Amino acid sequence: MSKTKGFIFDYAKCVGCGACVVACFNENGAKPPIAWRNISTYNRQKVPLLGYVHLSLACNHCAEAPCMKACPSLAYSFHPTTGAVIHNPDACLGCRYCTWACPFGAPQYSKEEGIVEKCHFCYHRLEQGQFPACANNCPTGALGFGKIEEKAQPEAFGLSRRAIYPRISILNSEVINHTPEVDPSASGIEGGFTSKGNLQNAQQHNGIKEEWPLALFTFISSFLSGYIISFTVGNNFKFPVWLFAALAFSALLLSTLHLGKPFRSYLSIKNLKQSWLSREILLFGLFASTSFVAILVDVKWVYTISSVLSIMFLLSIEMVYSITKRRYITPIHSANTVLLALVFAAFFSQYWNVLIAILALKTILFIVNNGLKASKPTLINTIVGFTKIVFGFLLPFAMLSYSHSPSIIIIFISLIFSELIDRIIYYNDFEPERNFYNS
Repeated sequence: MSKTKGFIFDYAKCVGCGACVVACFNENGAKPPIAWRNISTYNRQKVPLLGYVHLSLACNHCAEAPCMKACPSLAYSFHPTTGAVIHNPDACLGCRYCTWACPFGAPQYSKEEGIVEKCHFCYHRLEQGQFPACANNCPTGALGFGKIEEKAQPEAFGLSRRAIYPRISILNSEVINHTPEVDPSASGIEGGFTSKGNLQNAQQHNGIKEEWPLALFTFISSFLSGYIISFTVGNNFKFPVWLFAALAFSALLLSTLHLGKPFRSYLSIKNLKQSWLSREILLFGLFASTSFVAILVDVKWVYTISSVLSIMFLLSIEMVYSITKRRYITPIHSANTVLLALVFAAFFSQYWNVLIAILALKTILFIVNNGLKASKPTLINTIVGFTKIVFGFLLPFAMLSYSHSPSIIIIFISLIFSELIDRIIYYNDFEPERNFYNS
């Protein structure tokens, strides 16, 4: 196998001193709290006798760089002489999709600048025959730089198993198997401590707190998709053209709120060849425009075209989130956008039996996922879950099955309420894969 140059990290030598992090700051001028290189630690809580294992990681300049494939605006490129994966700040939207795609937590979002930044391999030093600053200043020799196998997939503790071929060679990762076993209850730490198999990293996903614009965007988009799909089988609840246009515009506006540089959103469809985010954005535009035309001309075949585009658009949304690590166990989430759209398609078409069947399926998925979660349920989660089940299934089922004249308005409001809750929960049921996962 041919050789390339990359990082060489030795678990047995790293003491977690942070010299590599400081050297990177001094060389490249990153502004805290952003650090282009980070140290993840097993036993971050410093439990006595448990032992310490550290992993120093920055961007590993993968041969099949997931950040480059994910980026909708083509803000990433390979440096022509060093092969470093370079980020172009002038092309960055601040969408943060690359931070989801990278399992090493290398691209990091700067709230101050509204864009992502990351390690560039100290390519200016490599061109002069020098080592990257971090490797050059490691006092224990744990982090080095040299020849490694090209397109090798290191199967080491703390690294992703995805075939992305990072330019790093890991030595002595088996040290994690030789740390002492300690009874969590004897640690004196509330809740015990991190189990073996994990490295803790400070970079965490904040769920709905930071993703709420996307939650509302995908919810409104699914609702509008269901409305358009209903016309292919017989819509019974038409609302004004202006209302559809207002909702579509609101969804578009919400999607830009997630961007650090919203005025660069015109760059977002440059990577249709590789990025599902680019495809999602293009398909949303096609769906919204054809739907508007369909409503104006009121011709069934135009509705059919728009419905097909809506399904393609919703599937692209699901593919956008396919790169994340799931916290749910079923093949699809109860808040799946296609299922959500079918709920409203059945409602607007007054196919009540179909509606009840879809709601029953979604409720089963919801109960299975929330009932089998490893974490202990909290009071608020129990209340939210109970509310979701009542308004998302029990109330509509009771009214449609046992009432001679069910209130369509009450059913509609209960569906809006429950499906929005489910969509919000979804954003707490996934997280980007980070280097502290051994999978």
